[in-house]
This record gives sequence, structure tokens and C-alpha cells, in this order.
Amino acid sequence: MSIFNQILERSKLNKELIGIWKYRDDEKFWCGYVMDYNETLIKIQHFTNYGKPDGQIIAQISSIQNVDFNDDYAKAMQVIIDYSQELEKEEKVTVSISDNENWDYEIIKQMEGNLDIVTSIEINNTAYFSGFILEVSESDFILSCVGKLGQDEGPVVYKIEDVTGFRINDIDNRKRAMLYKWRKSSL
Repeated sequence: MSIFNQILERSKLNKELIGIWKYRDDEKFWCGYVMDYNETLIKIQHFTNYGKPDGQIIAQISSIQNVDFNDDYAKAMQVIIDYSQELEKEEKVTVSISDNENWDYEIIKQMEGNLDIVTSIEINNTAYFSGFILEVSESDFILSCVGKLGQDEGPVVYKIEDVTGFRINDIDNRKRAMLYKWRKSSL
């Protein structure tokens, strides 16, 4: 049996997650486990990025470029699938807003030291950076950055004047927090 078929068989028998990449599609892949396969076709149970079953995908084996298995993404996705009900629960977070010129400082100050809630902060209307706000001064703050799969990406200092928006405790941030805790073994 080829290594390729061994991986498919193991996924099928153990419901082990794999990532399937198709030729000419470098941007997207499917994550799931094999339900069935033969020499021509594969059928997988697909999952969303938030751990919910997302239908079955049937594809030609010949269109598969490669299969990822037992990697960091698959391990993180298994945690997300196992705890998907928890991920859906949005803990109530009370954040006060004001209409004065220090609105950004006031919101950041409210989130300072909260190591349970990941905050995404928009900088200069271009990109969001996610993590825990560790320390705040009147002009800047330290964000302990958390990657999409809960990786500790280290602290970064940002200027408060560059802040243009916030996303607090949305499902993407809850996913980051869940995986961060898993990586730190406190889930």
C-alpha cells in the first residue's frame, strides 16, 4: 500500500484529521477526515474553521496535490472540533465607550490585564493585531500578540494614536484564546 493510501486509511479508521490540497489551488484546502475512498474518488467529512461539520466533499484522487497530516494545524483543529460548543458561547464583556478624544485609550485601558479575552486592535485602518493588552500608558500600550492558531507571538508596543478600531471577543478571538490556553495547557 502506498504511503498516500496509508494516510487515507488511517484517517478513515481513526477519524484522524487531514488537510487536502488540490492542484492549482494554493489558497484553499479542505480539513476533515476520510469517510471513504477508492482508486478514483475520496469522500471526506469537512469542517469549518470553527470546528463545525460542513458537509461531505467528494473529489477525484487525481486532483489532489498533497495531503497534510499530524501537523500543528490538524492538532489545533481537533481541539476546536472537540470544544466547538464552548467556542460558540460568547462570554459577556462590558466595554464602555465615550465620545471624547481619548476614546481609544479608555477602551484599551478597560481591556488591560484581561488574560481571558483576546482583543483585536485595528491600526491605521489597515490591519488588525490580536492579543492580550498587558500594559497601557497615555501614549502607547503593549499587546501580547496571539496568532490564528493560538501561538504566542510575543509582545509588541503600539502607539494609541494609531488605533482606529476594535474587535473584542468575536468568534475568531475566542478561537485564538481557546487555542492559546490549549497550548499553555490550561484549557
